[in-house]
Amino acid sequence: MNKLKLGYWVTAFVVIIFFVGCKVQEKENVKIKIKPRSTKFLVNKLLESEFEFNTISAKASVAIIDSSNKKTSFKTHLRIKKDSVIWMSITPLLGIEFARVIITQDSVKLMNRNSSEYFLGDFEYINHLFGADLDYQMLEALLIGNSLDFEMNNKIRTSVDRKKDMYYMSTEKKRAIRKELKKDKDKIKEQAQTLWLDPITFRINELLLSSPQTQKTLLGKYANYKQIEEQWLPYAMKFTLSSKSTVNIEASYSKFTLGKSLSFPFKIPEKYVQIEQ
Repeated sequence: MNKLKLGYWVTAFVVIIFFVGCKVQEKENVKIKIKPRSTKFLVNKLLESEFEFNTISAKASVAIIDSSNKKTSFKTHLRIKKDSVIWMSITPLLGIEFARVIITQDSVKLMNRNSSEYFLGDFEYINHLFGADLDYQMLEALLIGNSLDFEMNNKIRTSVDRKKDMYYMSTEKKRAIRKELKKDKDKIKEQAQTLWLDPITFRINELLLSSPQTQKTLLGKYANYKQIEEQWLPYAMKFTLSSKSTVNIEASYSKFTLGKSLSFPFKIPEKYVQIEQ
């Protein structure tokens, strides 16, 4: 090929790349005009877009930043059986397992291999540790970017948030109080749930839970959505728990699979000492 032809093709290639790049950039910067929708439409779309599964096996990197800005980073192998059990094996960024956790509807169990200790308790321990107000269903939903359960007969407000270019949805959810207080069935607590939905996928981009009675809030932000078996899953999450102090939790999935037959091993060695709650 002579120099003239070579110069022509190089020039043509550069021009094509330039215009393709401009078009991609232009597309990314175009704002979607969000059409106002009815509350019923948005609730149905939200429920249709919820991530469905029977079992989950995943690997993630996690960082916890406390109120003094101290950061603790680790990796975790996560297993979930829907509405049943959450299992985690926790390791330092470089090293062998130092903790194992298993959470069910009414129990929390933890083994610390470094100190040869174990803990047996309930969600009161998790809530005290992180200044939160969670139960099993909430924790499971937060890990996959789903909303808390609510019905159309709840008081739901919806609108278009023009500043964030997302749909806005807010509801007050009446939720049963903790297990140790359930003897008084008349007692309930109000918890507000606010969601910001992606206008195309109707998946949650931001979530805010607030409990006026306990003065606790949880802000969740979801990003880097990817398709898993034709469903959208957030691969990056950030949670801010605020009460008397503030804790930030950042997590990102590196591997995620569905539908495997899973085991949830948790055997406490005889020499381990129990930690009192």
